[in-house]
Amino acid sequence: MVNQERNPLTAENILNSLADGVYVTDVDRHIIFWNKAAEQITEWKSEEVVGRSCFDNILVHIDKDGNPLCGKEFCPLHRSILSGEKSTYPLILFAQTKDGTRIPLQVSVSPIVNSNNEIIGGVEIFRDLSRLMNDLDRARIIQDSAMKPDLPPDSRVDIQVHNVPQEYIGGDFYRVEALDTDHYAMIVADVMGHGIAAALYTMQLRSLWEDSRDKMAHPEIFMSHMNQGLSVLVGDNNYFATAAYAWIDLKERKIHYAGAGHPYPFLFRADGTIVKMESTGLPLGMLRHSTYTQREVDLLPGDSLLFYSDGAIEVFDPEEKMLGEEGFLELVRAVGYPEIYSSLRPIQEMLLLYTRQIRLTDDLTLMSFRYQGK
Repeated sequence: MVNQERNPLTAENILNSLADGVYVTDVDRHIIFWNKAAEQITEWKSEEVVGRSCFDNILVHIDKDGNPLCGKEFCPLHRSILSGEKSTYPLILFAQTKDGTRIPLQVSVSPIVNSNNEIIGGVEIFRDLSRLMNDLDRARIIQDSAMKPDLPPDSRVDIQVHNVPQEYIGGDFYRVEALDTDHYAMIVADVMGHGIAAALYTMQLRSLWEDSRDKMAHPEIFMSHMNQGLSVLVGDNNYFATAAYAWIDLKERKIHYAGAGHPYPFLFRADGTIVKMESTGLPLGMLRHSTYTQREVDLLPGDSLLFYSDGAIEVFDPEEKMLGEEGFLELVRAVGYPEIYSSLRPIQEMLLLYTRQIRLTDDLTLMSFRYQGK
């Protein structure tokens, strides 16, 4: 062992000098090192945690959506050790201090390998984000309130929305409204990029949504108006958004829809057939005078319309094979959609099982409209 008096630049001394918390585990997630900053941030002393499992009621991580992460499939550190992949961007998680207080953390994880390139453990680096979270919390509340459905009771329909931003706030815009007794409008749009900049553009899309209300019954005109408005707002900044929009007429039992470079929605018929709702048009904001094509399909009792952002299809398995539309369809059917319809969350869970990443690498939005008839 190197004499620390002769060589004070040991790994332990260096890690204990960092302002960020650091802990190291073996492959079974037993903690073997806990630095001084980890003690200060969490109030857990090294002697209280070293030798214990990190999931043994210590940090008790939850994600930004409140989901527990201390199992196997959803623990970032476990997934890093299992896959051999390090996180490519920081994650925002919430940890529990010794007294039970929840604190926001920015977390990065990485596997540890030996000289033979064998995985022998994992390391997590974290910092306290408490000073920044007030602004992020307010931004998330504003964004959520701008997109959260506020629908009157209607026994004819069942509407589900599941949105998971990649970061604390996201770049997917979604909206579904009952415009009158027999008409609904719904949109899913995916702004280029992630995080705060993309989230600001989702608020611009909400403003354009309000400004385009008188055109909602005509999807091709509605999309053109949204495109022109976003083109003016983005100017030369090269920002754009893909989108899929539908005007649903329950009286006539029709879906009128248009797309703007977005993954095609799927209509799951009650008889088991699936309709890919194809339409043409460039992403919103790309060219100011783009035109869009309106299409329509019949809506029958028992039909389910599924919108999704590209975070649902641009995921890769360990062999770097992208899931794609057909794979997404298989996955959706495997979780029992649309027959089992209580939640869209199982689709997200299956997507995470498909990929080897620490978490999904893009914003994910799923929106479903089921027509149950009278």
